[in-house]
Amino acid sequence: MGKLILVMIDGISAEHFESYRQHLPNLDRLARAGTQVSGMSPEICGTSCPGRTSIIAGVSPAEHGIYGNLIFADGQFRWANPYDVKCPTLPALAKQQGLDVASIGYGMVRPEDTSLYCGPWWVDEMIMRGKDEQPCAADQQWLRANGVIDPDGRIAALNTETPVKPNQTPDIKLQMGMLADQQYLDIAAGLATSSQAPDFILLEITITDYFLHKFGPDHDLTRWSLRTADAQLGTLIARLDAANMLDQYNFAICSDHGHNAMPRALYVDRLLGDDVIWSSEGAMLLIKPANPMESERITKLLCDEGIEPWNNDFLPPEDAAQLLVFTVPENSDISFEASKTSGEGIYGPSKYRSNHGMRPGTDADFRFCIFSGPDVPSQQLRRADKTQFAQTMADILGVNTPWNATSLLQQHTQHTSASITEAALN
Repeated sequence: MGKLILVMIDGISAEHFESYRQHLPNLDRLARAGTQVSGMSPEICGTSCPGRTSIIAGVSPAEHGIYGNLIFADGQFRWANPYDVKCPTLPALAKQQGLDVASIGYGMVRPEDTSLYCGPWWVDEMIMRGKDEQPCAADQQWLRANGVIDPDGRIAALNTETPVKPNQTPDIKLQMGMLADQQYLDIAAGLATSSQAPDFILLEITITDYFLHKFGPDHDLTRWSLRTADAQLGTLIARLDAANMLDQYNFAICSDHGHNAMPRALYVDRLLGDDVIWSSEGAMLLIKPANPMESERITKLLCDEGIEPWNNDFLPPEDAAQLLVFTVPENSDISFEASKTSGEGIYGPSKYRSNHGMRPGTDADFRFCIFSGPDVPSQQLRRADKTQFAQTMADILGVNTPWNATSLLQQHTQHTSASITEAALN
């Protein structure tokens, strides 16, 4: 059994990492020393909550239940939260089997499934209170997942900075988000180098996704955010090394989804009308029709615009029975959105320079994935399924799981030569 630190870096596709890794010395070094996957498959829909969930649950969204940032419940689409997850997660299994688990800012983890917990700095974005006349009951679940739970005072003993709240300073949110990410990593470094170092630490570097949305993947400020993420990871590595703890920890590093330019928007409310219940995840559109007649009307309107019906087998059975799924044509640059301004026409500019939730199979949606450390073989693998990530972490930690996924460590044993050849050819 080995110790493990998970670092999710938000929104970085495999393509984006490869194109820029020469400027990311810490990530590049970990990738060369350990197991690197050229592309880990995304969820459908490939967005934040599904991605974060599959990282810690070795099953598909049809089983774990988080198929979008918003899921359909109680007659509406509302934000998913950790208590919507329908299967055991790795933090919960690890704690049940006696491991010391610290979730420091990672989303989609229930606090009670950890020994130490700091809620993500972006939690307040997920709370619908103040937007609705009647607050959504799910808000209470996100409130449960906020704040700090430190029963033995281990975080307090570190005397680190209290993480800032970026959403309270919207004019400098991106800069404050960088600081918050670093402050969470500082807490993790303090715990990992303490006399009571956790077995499993979960972290995320979040602000990269915000830069991608605002500026797009090719902007200098987006490159700055990714360089900053690499440097922040370097501070964690340096502190472990200085404390002679680097050989005690393995690293599991990946993104929750990719990103792609979607400069045009199809305004769903203008096309379908204000009474239709729908939710969009970038280039994926989910609709709850009121009846078969409305289903036929919606399908015709969308198909007339070239929008394609998509199978809904990625949904849990109860949702698949009632939701329609559509996606944009191949190579389209359209994002499904609500109109934000007055005017006419069903098309207009998107609110984002880059977005996630792509048409299934889009190359830019495949995620970068690295395992590195004393218990990880040195190898390159061409592809990995999203369900393999959590199982690989479980194998490193020595945690028994109920999943059927294959660990990448076992894939190494069975397929190392072929995988290295495939990677060289690609």
